[in-house]
Amino acid sequence: MKYKARFLGIPELFIDGERCAFPFRKAQALALMLVEERSVSKNKICEYLWADKAAEKARRNLSNAMSCVKKLLPVKISGGDVISLDPKVKIERDTDQIFQLETLGWQEISELCRPYMDVTEMSDWPYFSDWLLSKRQYYGNLLVKNLKKRAQAQLAGYAKSGAADAILCYEKLAELEPYDEKICAELVRLYIKTNQKVKAIDAAHAFSSRMESDFGIEADLSELSSLMKRKKETPNIRASAPSDGESPLARSGEILKMLDFFSKGKESQSLCGLVWGEQGIGKTVFVNEIVSCLTESGWECFSIDCWQEEKSYPLAPINRLLKLLRISPARQDGVKPLSEYSYSYLADLIYQRVAETSEGSRRLLIIENIQWMDDASWNVIESIMSDDSSPRNMLVSGFEEIRSAFMLRAALADEPFEKFEVTLRRFNLEETARICREMAPDEEWSDERIHDIYMQTEGNPFFIKEMLKYKQGGVIDGNKLHKNVYLSMIELLDENERLFLEAAAVCPECASMREIAAVLGISPLEVSKYYNNLRLHGFLREKESGGDVLYYFTHTKIREALLQEMSFSRKMALHIKNIEVLEASAPEVLRYRHKKMCAKIFYHCHEANMPVKELYWRVRELELHFMAVHEVFPTLVDQDLMHYIPSVEDVTYTQRALGEAWKMMDMLFRTEGGSPELLRLERDLYILKGGCLWWSGRYADADGMLRSALRKGAAIGEPEPIIRAGVQMCYLAIQRDDAKTLSFCARKLRTFAKKTPFRQWEGIALRFMAIAKILAGRHEEVEEYLLMSTSIFEKLEERGENYTVCLTAAEHFRGDCMLAQKKIAEALTFYENCINICDSVALFRGLGLSLAKAAFCLMLLGRYDEAEKCLQKMGKFCGIMHTDWDEGLQGGGFAYSLMGLVKCRKKDWYHSAMCFAVAKRLVSEAKRPVWQAVLCWSKLELYKMTADMPKDFADEVLKHPKEWYEGQLAQLKSKVGWI
Repeated sequence: MKYKARFLGIPELFIDGERCAFPFRKAQALALMLVEERSVSKNKICEYLWADKAAEKARRNLSNAMSCVKKLLPVKISGGDVISLDPKVKIERDTDQIFQLETLGWQEISELCRPYMDVTEMSDWPYFSDWLLSKRQYYGNLLVKNLKKRAQAQLAGYAKSGAADAILCYEKLAELEPYDEKICAELVRLYIKTNQKVKAIDAAHAFSSRMESDFGIEADLSELSSLMKRKKETPNIRASAPSDGESPLARSGEILKMLDFFSKGKESQSLCGLVWGEQGIGKTVFVNEIVSCLTESGWECFSIDCWQEEKSYPLAPINRLLKLLRISPARQDGVKPLSEYSYSYLADLIYQRVAETSEGSRRLLIIENIQWMDDASWNVIESIMSDDSSPRNMLVSGFEEIRSAFMLRAALADEPFEKFEVTLRRFNLEETARICREMAPDEEWSDERIHDIYMQTEGNPFFIKEMLKYKQGGVIDGNKLHKNVYLSMIELLDENERLFLEAAAVCPECASMREIAAVLGISPLEVSKYYNNLRLHGFLREKESGGDVLYYFTHTKIREALLQEMSFSRKMALHIKNIEVLEASAPEVLRYRHKKMCAKIFYHCHEANMPVKELYWRVRELELHFMAVHEVFPTLVDQDLMHYIPSVEDVTYTQRALGEAWKMMDMLFRTEGGSPELLRLERDLYILKGGCLWWSGRYADADGMLRSALRKGAAIGEPEPIIRAGVQMCYLAIQRDDAKTLSFCARKLRTFAKKTPFRQWEGIALRFMAIAKILAGRHEEVEEYLLMSTSIFEKLEERGENYTVCLTAAEHFRGDCMLAQKKIAEALTFYENCINICDSVALFRGLGLSLAKAAFCLMLLGRYDEAEKCLQKMGKFCGIMHTDWDEGLQGGGFAYSLMGLVKCRKKDWYHSAMCFAVAKRLVSEAKRPVWQAVLCWSKLELYKMTADMPKDFADEVLKHPKEWYEGQLAQLKSKVGWI
């Protein structure tokens, strides 16, 4: 006999294909229970089926039921208490098919999705329902598990048919587990992957509504949480990379939000979706995706595409729409051209086709590139938007620059429109890397190559895709000229507007309104008019800067397009005119604020092929840069320099720019010979090169270079360059703690300065002489020279100049004098005065040096906590411990030794070793005696803590015995007057 049992849905038992009839329902339940469990005790059966009966009556009912079951199934009763089926009997069960889901068709799977033993009266039996519910739960979980397994198997290869089957699996799963957040999220993800975005939105909202109505809680799908919580207005959504690894170019998040906005709009309400972004950002692709998804959902979509070429042709986009809709305006009063019809009449014709109807059909009017719409078409669109007869849906795209004008003209705030905005932004470096790897997976993508593509495209998706076009062999064509989307836009500009853009394009960075007005020979008002006309093209943006307006391009490709199409004569003329304008505005005395102006002039000279002028302005820019970076107390007082803090990048720039200028000078000498102007530039470069050499620790080379500069300066005879060379000689002597040379150079400098009108140089020379006396140990003479120096600067200040830097420096060196005489408390007072003055006027020059020496005094006085605060302040100010700036600037050369000592006292051996390592490197590179002396003193202080010091730290830091450091310090004291 062949047995078959059906448990899912209405339960049945079949023998040889014939349905078995039972005299009462509990007999059927007993038979099916035996088929499922194979063996059950009599007591359990009585408890499940006849719990409401007395024991004797329950046994009698069981006996009656068993008499029916025995006629159908081979049943055995073992031990008088357990009822079981013959183990040799095979019974086919429909529940067994759950284990074979991967091989079944969807008709068979649908049969398996019914509840286990779905009979209402069985569920009402009190104790039997417990057994029944556990079985339903077991088979329900098993069905869910195997449906997931089938879906995963179908998605393994991700074939089209596999994706469709996986979606069916998850749709069934969503029916079986309507409150499972993960299942719903996966179903939504699959809808998105297969471009069924409207279904994804419907599924997400159905789940959300179910959770809120049934449980009163807000759903939070991990992938669509922002969609579930969408507000009525959400402007400026940032394009971001989806979490599931999808290409950032897809912009799925923004597309889903826009689709959700349209698909879930209320009845009888007008909707307006807005898509903003620059040229090439992907607005057209975005709109096409929205239209495609809505069309698949039964929407009718009508498109108006505006073109820049047609902006001067009235009603051109409206005419195309009418042809698309097959609408012919009625001819009234004879034959009239389209442009003569009233705007309201044309708007009414279009409105009848694009507005919602009572039949429930959904319609969408798309307007692309609204910035190019002509005024006549604008009037028609305004009429359509102001008509409240029926609701209508609109999708508008355009440049971000047109947004304010559109909002004002469309008056959306006053119209019964709900709006939703998306602003498409450029991709960041990480997203650009993902796009490159996904579009060209066979290519090797190093960080440098990705960075190069990012810098060339600025994250604009159009240019990223253009750069990733393939050859036939599948290799990226690196030599191919990429299309520039701005070329055609620029060609359509008015001649004056294009000239304005070209004048901005030849500038190295941003372009000044005043400079452009002077170059073009027009008023600033005319320049502003040109900008207002061009603003809606998205070419330029403006920002206020110190009473002027700066224009900068929104993308480097715009500048490239302008330069590519500009004639050589136009470029040359603009560069020459810029040079004339900038040179005419250049002051006689250059300050640090003029550094950018000098850089602009030498850039234009380079582009105009004027090498001598280029070198001249390059040297002027380098002189300003050198004062800012390489002089702790600037000799030439400049209010702009007071608040400037040098950085590592500035030092690197000095070396690179100086090398380029030196090569240019050699080339000019070879081609043009030694003209007087070139000899002056050679002298100035020698001075700068000598200063850079002593700064780099190459003292012997610096000495030879500066002596050559003095000889060349004396031969030419101009006093100021000779003084600047002498000042660099003094700085070199200070770096070497050479009192004798410093005293000689300072005296010569003072004598020469008295013969010139530059009195500030005499004050500088006196300051250098005071430093020489400190180094020589002649402390009684120091105050006299400092007072004379201060007196000169105070008299100069009465004329209107600001010499705060030089006056503050005098306080600093008074502290050095007291420190050399072992008057620690008095020295600390002077350093603190210097720090307080700098703090009060926000004067940063030299503040780090004073803080470092104040910390040294506090350590000598045993006030280590206060010393640590000084060093911490210095660390915050200079970034010594938190950046790569460890070149010894602003007192860092010996501050590292002091910080190492502070860390040791706090038993922070790891960071202490790092500080001493940096201090040792600085000493070996710069070879400055004062830095070496402070390092030796700090290590001698370490010997007082050897009892607590770890052996590995002592071996690393204290490589010599105590006597060796004492001998070194004794030798250095003869060179360093204040240690």
